[in-house]
Amino acid sequence: MILNGYPLPRILAPLALCGLLLAAAATSVFSQPEPGREKKRVFYLNSYHNGYAWSDHLQEGIRRGLEQSRYHIELQIEYMDAKKYPYEVIADTLFRLYQDKFVDEHFDIVIVSDNDAYNFILEHRDRLFPGIPVVFCGLNDVTPEEVDQSFVTGILENIGVRDTLELALGIHPNKNKLVVIGDESITGVAIRKQIEAVQPYFEDRLEFEFWERYSLREIQERVRELPRNAFLFFIPFFHNVGGQFMSASEVLEAVAMVTDLPIYSNWEFLLGHGMVGGRLLSGHLHGRITAEMALRIMAGESPSAIPVVSEVVDQYMFDYQVLMQRDISRRQVPPGSLFINEPEAFYELDKQVFQVIMVSLFTLVVALGFLVRNIIQRRAVERRIRHQLSFLEILMDAIPQLVCWKDRKQRYLGANRAFAEFFGIESPRKLLHQTDAAMLPNSEFVDWVARMDRQVVEEDRPLRKIKAAVQDAQGENAWLEINKVPLHNEKGYVVGTLSTAENITHEMNLERQLLQSQKMEAIGTLAGGIAHDFNNILTSIINSTELALGDIAPESATAEDLERVLRVSSRGRNLVERILTFSRPSQEGFRPTDLPALVRESVTLLQRSLPRNIVIHDSISGRSDPVMLDPTQVTQVLMNLCTNAFQAMQTTGGELTIRLEETQVADADAEELNTPPGAYFRLTVSDTGSGIAPDTLDKIFDPFFTTKGKTEGTGLGLAMVLGIVKNHKGAVRVSSTPGQGAAFSILLPMIAADRSALTTHPAPIQKGSGVILFVEDDEEQLATTPRTLEQLGYTVLSAAAGNEALQILEQRPDIDLVLTDYDMPGLTGIDLARQIGLMRPDLAVILVSGRSYVLEMGEAADNIRLVLPKPFNKADLSAALSKVLAKVPTTDQASGRVSDP
Repeated sequence: MILNGYPLPRILAPLALCGLLLAAAATSVFSQPEPGREKKRVFYLNSYHNGYAWSDHLQEGIRRGLEQSRYHIELQIEYMDAKKYPYEVIADTLFRLYQDKFVDEHFDIVIVSDNDAYNFILEHRDRLFPGIPVVFCGLNDVTPEEVDQSFVTGILENIGVRDTLELALGIHPNKNKLVVIGDESITGVAIRKQIEAVQPYFEDRLEFEFWERYSLREIQERVRELPRNAFLFFIPFFHNVGGQFMSASEVLEAVAMVTDLPIYSNWEFLLGHGMVGGRLLSGHLHGRITAEMALRIMAGESPSAIPVVSEVVDQYMFDYQVLMQRDISRRQVPPGSLFINEPEAFYELDKQVFQVIMVSLFTLVVALGFLVRNIIQRRAVERRIRHQLSFLEILMDAIPQLVCWKDRKQRYLGANRAFAEFFGIESPRKLLHQTDAAMLPNSEFVDWVARMDRQVVEEDRPLRKIKAAVQDAQGENAWLEINKVPLHNEKGYVVGTLSTAENITHEMNLERQLLQSQKMEAIGTLAGGIAHDFNNILTSIINSTELALGDIAPESATAEDLERVLRVSSRGRNLVERILTFSRPSQEGFRPTDLPALVRESVTLLQRSLPRNIVIHDSISGRSDPVMLDPTQVTQVLMNLCTNAFQAMQTTGGELTIRLEETQVADADAEELNTPPGAYFRLTVSDTGSGIAPDTLDKIFDPFFTTKGKTEGTGLGLAMVLGIVKNHKGAVRVSSTPGQGAAFSILLPMIAADRSALTTHPAPIQKGSGVILFVEDDEEQLATTPRTLEQLGYTVLSAAAGNEALQILEQRPDIDLVLTDYDMPGLTGIDLARQIGLMRPDLAVILVSGRSYVLEMGEAADNIRLVLPKPFNKADLSAALSKVLAKVPTTDQASGRVSDP
């Protein structure tokens, strides 16, 4: 009878014999249970047969792992024999056998090795071992994602074929052809897929050829014909020769006998049968890991909590005899590799010769002992001293502070690397036995340090936390916080000084920045309060003057006087704006500007106006793409700085340098300057004048601080420069050396301009119509502003407080707009706007204020359409009313209808 091409007796006979043998093995393979040990039953299904080295190693590793548990394990082992008989032929027969055999058996866990047993259990688990968790090992061509971990976990047999092939190419650089010898079994196909997966890594280096359907004789014949540029990779497989099965090791030996080409593989059990070696899988190790997983599950863990192990670090192993036969050096294999068949190194010496040598050595040792002892002791002391000195040097160089130590005559005994680098000295050793005068260029600093050293030596008292300004090796100004302590000898006498210094430049700059910000904030708050009252006064003056001009002849002397009042009021208005420049950010004048062109234009103007004893040098670069800034304010900054430079050089003459360039502000500098990091324009104005004294350098940006005469300046110039630069989100840096001039660097952020932004022009005075409720607690404005509004064509109702305004609104539904001051007793202008919003949500409100911060409060109430700053004139009122009432329906007084203008 034939089943799938195989004689049925040939299949059933081995199976029957196997069943009888395994029935005997079904009993416990371990010792009888000890009292108190819990018993666990384990079913182990082996894809292959007893005697196959790979599965034998797996089984041994599993056995040893289970033996080390706290349980008494009863291990039931079954062999599928799938290496000899195809899976599809034996699967159904084995299922019926196991179904009858284990119908009344219960197991705590199922362990399977290799793909055939794994596939078998997945197919028949629900009928053979329902609900029993499964642990696998030796599994090929399966990814962790394909494993149903609700009841299965285990370890995959992923071979390190890529590492082995890379190793082979490194040992045999002249090889470019790989022949893979295997079979078409489930395992063989799975391993071939793993090899094919690494083919792309060797696309230009290796030609792959797979032999899977040849008999052993055909393989031997084809191997003999392979060219010298080839080498072999062996996949474990069994071979049937005349009804006799040859193991994988026997097949490998048969192939190795007919060729001297190198053979590589990835399985440890094949080593010693003719192959060179490689990164080899250990069945024992995989088996122990599998046993550990099974024990964790039997202890209560879920298979889903135990990740599938997809890779185990394998060991590089080689056959020493094969290496020698193939002329491969041990230096060509990875360090730490293991070797088999390596000859043991041993040496044999004649006994009498050995005795003579030993006696001679002993005599020499005794003769030289005393001398050697003295030499060793002395060298040990020297070595300890060198180690201590080396450690001290390493420790000193690791300290970021500047450290040096001197003798009583102020000659250097040592210094660390930070000290040498700060002062631009090539090595600390260059300082040895030198003085400050010989090594440091700054004479004032050298004299100051010398006085401090003498004071410490003479008074035997330390000096701590003394701050000093000094220039570093790059010529940059820096601040050091210095400590000096006396050094004593063993008798307590002062023999020198030890100095440490910390570079606190960054901290000093931050402190200066903080103090300047606090100072400007306080002055800005004061200026804002003064400006509020002054703006109220100016508003009344401007409105009264405009009203008076309307009542007299335009060409009269009185009209000229009143025009003069308006001009002076405008100057007062500008003065308030100048005072507020450094305290109130405003971007009203920002527009797209070509900064390089603007600076060139200003330089051209300066060249025509400055005297000839001052030479102007300019270097203007940078992109011409428009950036957002206020060109008037930037021009004012440049003119103020150039004016100061001119005044510093007007008697002696000199050079004025104006430079514009692009730069990047890094994070560290941005923190110090209180600006965001990024791309900036740097505008530098430097002169060769008298410079700025150090004691006034921190005050130059204070408002009203000046070193000039009464007729030369007000002290607002640099304060306005700082205010304008801060308004542009930029920063100012100053460097000056008395007698050598000063340099101001202005950093302006490169904010890309919106090309759609258009320059707007003030609209002419327009008359309008409608009813306006004017709310103001200032009596002067309450008397003048309503008249101005009436001249513009509006009907005006006045109120001196918020509550009064609300009463008027209840009585007059025809009011079209409310014009209210912010600062009022009781309800503020914003409070009033909110109350109006509750009564009449559609009624528009214009908020008026002389305080700078109120200008940013337009969104405090939904019905505030506009915030009008004080002081204002008739044109400002006209523009504001026209803008707001153009969007608001007005009441037709004649008919009482609401119309949209």
